[in-house]
Amino acid sequence: MPKMYGWVREVVPGSPADLAGLQPGDLIRTINGHLIRDLVDYQFYVAEEELTIGFERQLNQHEVSITKSYDENLGVLFGEEPAPFIRQCANKCVFCFIKGLPERFAPQPGLAHGMRASLYIKDDDYRYSFLFGNFITLTNLKEHDWQRLDEQKLTPLYVSVHTTDPDLRRKMVDGPRAGDILEHIQRLGSTHITCHTQLVLCPTINDGPYLDRSIRDLAALRPIVESISVVPVGLTKYNNMIKTGDLPSLRHYTPEEAAAIIEQVEAHQRQFEAENADGYPFVYLSDEWYYLTKRDFPPARHYGSYAQIENGVGMTRYLLEQWERTKRKLPTSMQEPRKVTLVTGTMAEPIIEQLAADMREIEGLEVQVLPVVNRFFGAEVTVAGLLCGQDVLAALEQNRYLGDLVLLPRVMLDNEGVRFLDDITVEEFKSRLPVRAEFVRNAQETIEALRSLNYIAV
Repeated sequence: MPKMYGWVREVVPGSPADLAGLQPGDLIRTINGHLIRDLVDYQFYVAEEELTIGFERQLNQHEVSITKSYDENLGVLFGEEPAPFIRQCANKCVFCFIKGLPERFAPQPGLAHGMRASLYIKDDDYRYSFLFGNFITLTNLKEHDWQRLDEQKLTPLYVSVHTTDPDLRRKMVDGPRAGDILEHIQRLGSTHITCHTQLVLCPTINDGPYLDRSIRDLAALRPIVESISVVPVGLTKYNNMIKTGDLPSLRHYTPEEAAAIIEQVEAHQRQFEAENADGYPFVYLSDEWYYLTKRDFPPARHYGSYAQIENGVGMTRYLLEQWERTKRKLPTSMQEPRKVTLVTGTMAEPIIEQLAADMREIEGLEVQVLPVVNRFFGAEVTVAGLLCGQDVLAALEQNRYLGDLVLLPRVMLDNEGVRFLDDITVEEFKSRLPVRAEFVRNAQETIEALRSLNYIAV
């Protein structure tokens, strides 16, 4: 029996769903006769103006007709989709993030909570690629999946390629039909679906001539392929130097090797910029390469629409541009002397120091930047998004004077903003600090938090 998706958690007051009588706890089964299997089905079928909703309430079957405008939201919020609905990954990629985590139930020193359970779900689901930009390998699609992609035109998708060499991809991905990636992308194109691709590079494995080949092969599939991101492999102390088959052991890139990768990719970028009418480079380097080599980040125009920003491509430049546009809203002075602590990962410390320099122009405000070393995953893991709550708390507790406010990047938390990777909740985290702490998403929220310091009771 097909799994069902549509349990209603909340109905927006005054919405078409509310006016039609739908209630929290209802189970939406069909829309216009189509079975609702997941959120993609719901979004696809609910776009119509005339809807017949089949739903279940207390084991009784009901049906209601709704008329709305094409772009009007139905007003239904669903309960969280459980893990069994996620298409699990059958591959055994050499650098799989699961291998970079501690064993799920193995005791870890100082880890009272265990790791967040969702981290151990290996998804390779085209629905999540379409909805959330998750990267998939295209190795597990069955004929009915291709038919659904064609019917619903789920575009764009985000595809992990890593290499277009069939034999090497079979070794790196170790999954069904791994060597057929170019044929799979061409089939996407035959259904008018485009994709953004990524090449996760591992030193001496899929770089060098393999990288050149992959870029050329994917460029030949334009406009099906909209972009390529080149990303260095991310390793923790749990999978650093791990060896698979006859491939070299995994390791981090050295600054010298990273500089060579930048020069290699920049040669392709110059060619594409000259060829493309829009002047965009088509292939992009993730921010880590520039941090590793201490090179300047490309200008904003280089990144176009920032299509792969969630993959760490252009994230730093976007932050800097956003800060330049909004820093004029900084207060000129504090009503009382204040101090703020800015928490970050070690990689972004130089960039956060740039922002802190502007904040220090505020009269009466002292600003310290606190880069947190990742003890849990290893010091070579430098991004803020992989910091565990225990490491952040330890760094803050060792600091003598945090001031009046601690600002932390929201990327440290899960999608709901509730807990860290190690399952420490925001509520528990804040309760252990002697000062106010806020998690901010962007420059605007950072400035709003700073402005609020003028309204703290003395």
